[in-house]
Amino acid sequence: MLTIDVFIDFSRMPVDFELQAAIARLNGSEFLGCIAETITCAAPSSHSRPGGIRQSGAWRIRTTGPVEACSRAMAAAADAERPLLVLLGELEPGCEALGLLLEAIDADPMIGFALPRLKGSRDDSLARLDIGGDRAVDQFPRRLLSEIPDTYLVADAPARCLLIKPVVLANFGELDERFLSVAGALWHYIGGARRCGFRTLVCNRAVVTAACAARPCPPCAITLRSLPEADCLLLRQLLPDIERAHEEFGTGAVAPAETRLARALPQAYGRQPSLLLDVRNIICGMNGTTMAALGIGGGLHALGSDWEVTLLASREACTFHRLEELFPSFQVNSRLPERQFTVALRLSQPWHIQEMIDLHNVAAYNVYLFLDTISWDIAYPAPRHLDGTWHFMADHADGLLFNSEFTRERYLRRFATAAGVPSLVPHHSFEPADYIHPDVPPSPGQEGFIFIVGNDYDHKDVSRSTELLTRAFPYHPIVALGSATAETPRVTVLQSGKLSDLDMHRLYAGARVVVFPSFYEGFGFPILTTIAYGRTLLARRSALLDEIAARCAPRGHVVPFDRREELVELIGRLLHGQDVPELPLGTALGNGRPKSWRDVGQSIVTFLTDLTADLSRSRWRSREHAIRQLIAVRAVN
Repeated sequence: MLTIDVFIDFSRMPVDFELQAAIARLNGSEFLGCIAETITCAAPSSHSRPGGIRQSGAWRIRTTGPVEACSRAMAAAADAERPLLVLLGELEPGCEALGLLLEAIDADPMIGFALPRLKGSRDDSLARLDIGGDRAVDQFPRRLLSEIPDTYLVADAPARCLLIKPVVLANFGELDERFLSVAGALWHYIGGARRCGFRTLVCNRAVVTAACAARPCPPCAITLRSLPEADCLLLRQLLPDIERAHEEFGTGAVAPAETRLARALPQAYGRQPSLLLDVRNIICGMNGTTMAALGIGGGLHALGSDWEVTLLASREACTFHRLEELFPSFQVNSRLPERQFTVALRLSQPWHIQEMIDLHNVAAYNVYLFLDTISWDIAYPAPRHLDGTWHFMADHADGLLFNSEFTRERYLRRFATAAGVPSLVPHHSFEPADYIHPDVPPSPGQEGFIFIVGNDYDHKDVSRSTELLTRAFPYHPIVALGSATAETPRVTVLQSGKLSDLDMHRLYAGARVVVFPSFYEGFGFPILTTIAYGRTLLARRSALLDEIAARCAPRGHVVPFDRREELVELIGRLLHGQDVPELPLGTALGNGRPKSWRDVGQSIVTFLTDLTADLSRSRWRSREHAIRQLIAVRAVN
């Protein structure tokens, strides 16, 4: 029968610690009684005279310093060619856990150490492996074990319960007695063995109980901050790579991922699901991206769901849009929070890999709202490597939202690997009240100007449309929003994104007709705003225009055109009160009402709730591996 030696450090136990009772418990057959050949115990200082303690044949109680006592136990185990189990404090390793640890050190000749997980303060909880990640998660639901690998192969992981392989004991001598604590000396010992190739295996299915569970629950691994300051200084002197080994190869690299998963477990330890809304892409002004983000945020805020929501925006955008006042029940951050969330939802497509790395690091579920694929298609404004960025999202996102079926079809045709990703088209709001400014009543007159809406991008077609209409209607006032030249005093050119929200609404409300000449849109807020004010819109014919018009309230007019030159005849007829072909509005509404931002928020919450019901559906594992490879490439470059 295989046997082991054991060393237990009781030296730091409180003064009321009952050593004899602890020995009696550990002598039981379910713990060390059936497998321990020799048990060396460093007694607490209150037991400097252990003569009254009854010792069984296996027990050796030492009143010398704990580091020296542990060294003696290591030397004896090496001579006997037996593994040594080191326990720091009153732990109760069961036979099943010990069996798994013994299997672990035999699984690979270069595994020198094995450690188990520790039970938390409750029967259904698990202690953290190490500090790191979300500091508010002090222990995990035990069902986390079903979501993580059977083992982690790590470096330099001194732990409260540690099994050392005989070949390591035979080749690396005793502990350095300059250390004040066994934990510090063990860290140095494990680091020296690791530098010769011997790694540590964390056995996630082996769970050991602490006799006196405490809150907050200490982690399994020993942390630097728990060591005496002198030991920390000596460790850094003797092991100059200690921080790198711990953070890149050790338990410090694993801990953040585990707290991230704990946040994602459904109803984990009785807490609300949490949502990070990433709106770092909104500007200090109004454009389509900002309108979508603020609209969805407002819908979620009005909904008042049981999700705990944090909003992430730039400091400038927080101030400009007064986000704290706009969303009083949300936590508003201008920096990436240190905590972690169930879901991170970016309310626009990502532009750089780093944005996706950020969201991966704070949530096990990463979801993205896609507004359009225009930048990828027109190419010239796209950030470098956008193709790789969006392919990465297609391969690793947990969920995708699209503002229209038109956008979803464009994205899936270009990035086919996203076809298997759960997705939803919540659209944006179609409720007219969401597009009317309370201080801007619609103009009742018929003498308004021609309003051409767009921006400086070529696909908006503002410049050429303005030039055409200026020649065709030289005596009619024209206001152009975007890239154009004011060739006559009757043409006013305004720069997109620079007007206040109030001024923009006044333009829509005061226009005789609104021209939206864009070749390519993902949704088209100008369509909704024009209709909300009961005005007439001329827009380029497309599948998107049909999709949006079918869901709008029938209160304005939408006139489609195919060629730019058609605008002259259509506007001429409108200015003279003549009929023109129109798209029917509201055909998809039936007897229902148009969808509001609150409805959009509800559809997103339902989608996220269904998505997060089963953690195994998260793609965090493949994303974690890919991100580590990306970081490695970036480090080389």
